[in-house]
Amino acid sequence: MKFSFRPKSILRLILAGFLFVALPLIAALVIATISVDRLVTHSQHTLLQSVLVTQGSQVLMEAITAMERNARQYQVLGDKLLFDVYEENHAKFADTARTLESLELTGWQEGLLGDLQLHENEIYTALSTYSHDAKETLAALAGFPGLASTAQQILVQNQDLISSGIEQIQAMAEKVQRTLVMQAVALVPAALLLTGLFAVLITRPINQIDDAIRRLGDGKFSKPAVVTGPRDLEQLGERLNWLRQRLLELEQEKKKFLQHISHELKTPLTAIREGAELMGEQVVGELNSQQREIAEILQDNSIRLQKLIEDLLSFSMVKSRSSTLFHEQVDMQVLVEDVLSRHKVAMLSRRLDLRPSLRPVTVYGDREKLHTLVDNLVSNAVKYSPDGAILRVRLSRRNGHCVIEVADSGPGIPANERERVFDAFFQGAPADKSHVRGTGLGLSIAREYAQAHGGDVAVVKSDTVGACLQVSLPLEQDG
Repeated sequence: MKFSFRPKSILRLILAGFLFVALPLIAALVIATISVDRLVTHSQHTLLQSVLVTQGSQVLMEAITAMERNARQYQVLGDKLLFDVYEENHAKFADTARTLESLELTGWQEGLLGDLQLHENEIYTALSTYSHDAKETLAALAGFPGLASTAQQILVQNQDLISSGIEQIQAMAEKVQRTLVMQAVALVPAALLLTGLFAVLITRPINQIDDAIRRLGDGKFSKPAVVTGPRDLEQLGERLNWLRQRLLELEQEKKKFLQHISHELKTPLTAIREGAELMGEQVVGELNSQQREIAEILQDNSIRLQKLIEDLLSFSMVKSRSSTLFHEQVDMQVLVEDVLSRHKVAMLSRRLDLRPSLRPVTVYGDREKLHTLVDNLVSNAVKYSPDGAILRVRLSRRNGHCVIEVADSGPGIPANERERVFDAFFQGAPADKSHVRGTGLGLSIAREYAQAHGGDVAVVKSDTVGACLQVSLPLEQDG
């Protein structure tokens, strides 16, 4: 049976976490309090009993001394007042003996106390029965030293018990200390383990939500959001899934729109471009200077519009999973040279100083898409390079990869835009004196094609001013 702990809310989960983490610590505190309380109670009881027995023994010895003194004075003088004082000390002795009997005495102490009471009572009986000068009275007086000796033994025995009680208290204290240390060794790791467990239970659904939001932000709508945890966070995960479905539907609608509008525009644009070319070539008749200028404007803008439509079509094809790579051996040196030759007119018109450094490299990939990839990078560099600037294009083999670098002399790419420039429809600052305003799709298409070949495109640090875009393509691919 699978255990599932799912409170209704994140607040309840946090409160449960605090409770479970605090329980071992509270248990340790309660056990420690009980143990210390028992130790203190036992110590107080032991010390109190020892003090009472010691005080009682001392009172007995004082009473025996006083009784002996009074009895001997009575035996010599025969004064009834002296006997009355003796009786008062006798009563004090009896009360103290009864108090000692109520205390927790050892068997030996109880025996000594019983003998003491018995002998003292025999002396009292003799003094009460016979006259002060009778031989029985004189014989009774000889028993007082024995009483004092017995009382002294009780006191000495109690001192030994005090020492023994202190040792017992020390042993109990050491036992309590060991118990508390063992509890700390056992409970502190348990508390830490529970803390880690609830930290995972609390942070896991939050991380899952964070991952789901990041995927939505990156445009990855295929994987559903899975949130396991408190029910309120699971409901939030369900809402994210609803949002993912809506975004996926909007993305599909956008692709359909791009496909349809691009195809719908391409057919009339072809007619407009061909008509402008016929007019420019004066096939329909000779044109004056103003008419030729208008025909050139129509022709240039039709070419520009066709480029925009082709970018939209390429972007739509890249985003659709039906796009397939047709792999073959591609000589990248020939391909890059062909791309550069197609931009030769634009570079001449801008007086750009092209400095290529091309080494022979062969890649197994789709020739048409690789051509588009390189063409987009070169077109971007030409567009952002000022008139008379230097344009560097390098082709090399590095660590099992084909590396293409295109560096312009333009304003460069700010650090906060080096990833955004690959987003669809993103456009940075406008190029100075640029004759073409792009769609913001060229670099996005370039990256998609590079990643489709198992590589990537990135903005790297340039040796000079401007931006440097680097393509890295694996030389071999499982195809």
